[in-house]
Amino acid sequence: MKKLIMLGSFIALLSPLTSHAQSAGVFCWRLNPFSDILCFDVDSKGFVFELTGTQKTAAYEFPSHGAANLDRPSNRFHLGFTSHLSNGLLGEFFVSMNTESLNGTWTDIRGLSGNFTFLGIGPLSPVISGSQEGSYLSKIISQ
Repeated sequence: MKKLIMLGSFIALLSPLTSHAQSAGVFCWRLNPFSDILCFDVDSKGFVFELTGTQKTAAYEFPSHGAANLDRPSNRFHLGFTSHLSNGLLGEFFVSMNTESLNGTWTDIRGLSGNFTFLGIGPLSPVISGSQEGSYLSKIISQ
């Protein structure tokens, strides 16, 4: 019973901290070398940021979600997010990003990688520019 009371007290203590996320705004990046644009509504949850948004091109738009945190020793943001692509495919990404420019590099679970280029405050139009590589989805389908 004592453990149950302690658990209840701990949850009550944390609930004011976790129930009020502060939106930092919508931020957009390009998943180079592809034409995909990722826009995330970034909510600060204290020591972690929650990412909710979309991965889109002129041809498609898929939901994406994940989290980010600040790695203090390297002074870089680390992001992990998943995009729910068509036909049950998932894009699972890791990004290491400069805290000043918000540019970085990305890798995925398939071994693809590239630059993660900050485009600015969003949301942005899905038709920003093309790419000789095409879209991320077309690349993973062709593998």
